[in-house]
This record gives sequence, C-alpha cells and structure tokens, in this order.
Amino acid sequence: MLDYYNKRLSEYEAIYAKPERQADLQQLVAQLQADVAHCSVLELACGTGWWTERLAPHASAWVATDADEGALEVVRHKNIRGLSATQTLNAHAPQINTPVDCVFAAHWYSHLLHNECDHFFNAVRTCLKPGGRLIMLDNKYVKGSSTPISRTDAHGNTYQTRPLKDGSTYEVLKNFPSHLQLQSAGEKYFAHCKFEDQLTMNISHYWYAVMLKA
Repeated sequence: MLDYYNKRLSEYEAIYAKPERQADLQQLVAQLQADVAHCSVLELACGTGWWTERLAPHASAWVATDADEGALEVVRHKNIRGLSATQTLNAHAPQINTPVDCVFAAHWYSHLLHNECDHFFNAVRTCLKPGGRLIMLDNKYVKGSSTPISRTDAHGNTYQTRPLKDGSTYEVLKNFPSHLQLQSAGEKYFAHCKFEDQLTMNISHYWYAVMLKA
C-alpha cells in the first residue's frame, strides 16, 4: 500500500475535487477547524497535506506525520501556516515523546485490518494527554462515487482494485465500518465515542468520529 500511495502522490488530491463531495467537505472542514482550535495536534497519515493546509492554522501546534517520506516532502513544500513539524511515523502504532491534546487521522482507519484496530487504539491512547481526543474521518461506501469493492477476505476485510494514470493497478485494503463496529472497537480504550454521519451532520460520503481519553 505504501508503494501505491507513493506512486499516487501527483494524483493524490483529485479525490477531493469530486463535485458530489463538496458539501460534505465544506461541513467537515468547518467542524474540524473548530474542534482543533488552540489544541496541540498529531496528524497521522497526512498524505500530501490536504487536511493539514485547512486545519493546522487553527491549532496551537500541529505535527504532520506519514510513513512515506515522499508525501512529507510535498507537505513541506506547501509552507503551511501553523505547521510545527513533519515526522516519519508508522500510523499503525504511533509513538511520541510528548502527549498532545488531539490525534487526528483522516482516511486512515479504513486501511487497518480488523485485527489491527485494537493495537491502533491502544497506541493512540499513549499519545494523548488525559482528556485528549482522537478525531477520525473516513469514507462511507457510496455506490457510483466510491471505487467498487473487488474482494472480501476470510476475516471480512474488503479491498478495492485501484488504477493509476500510468496504467498500473493496485489492490488496496479499504474497510467501511458501521457506527456499531467503530463504537465497539473504540469503547474498549476510550470513555466516549461520538459518531457523525448523514443522520447527524447530513454528510453522505464520509463519517466522522470523536473519541475521548479518560
């Protein structure tokens, strides 16, 4: 998957230009700007920094991380206001020396295997101050907008076959958890899990979740 995303760097942000997703994105950006205001934030799997650009200026400190050094180079060249640092970090099990107010992960949770979720939540807890928050958003599966699911493995993980402009194709893990699945996984490690989707925020193509560390 890392190889896929590295080769996709030049096309990475095209997904945010889809017309049917603009209203959702506008709502999410406004909500997140308020959520991270005056907070120290660790961003996981930042990619080319689409969310970093829009949110970092509202935080008190923002560290953008990714496993792909090529993606971090793109972020650095954007000269994003409010960006404190960039760092190579494995988002599967993040570890940092100084806890933060908020861990933010956009479009990352869907790339975890079901049996990796517990390890991820446990690692994130160690990155947060008491009362800190994990904020995540990711795609909902919407027929006609989402890439079709090409395979489901024996453990229920789903995959997409994704083409790149150079003609190559990659099989990419992409899970679409329900509210109950997400809450069940998160509540073992967090005191409160709030999930937003079409019913609560009127967003059709994404879900958004906030989990509070006790």
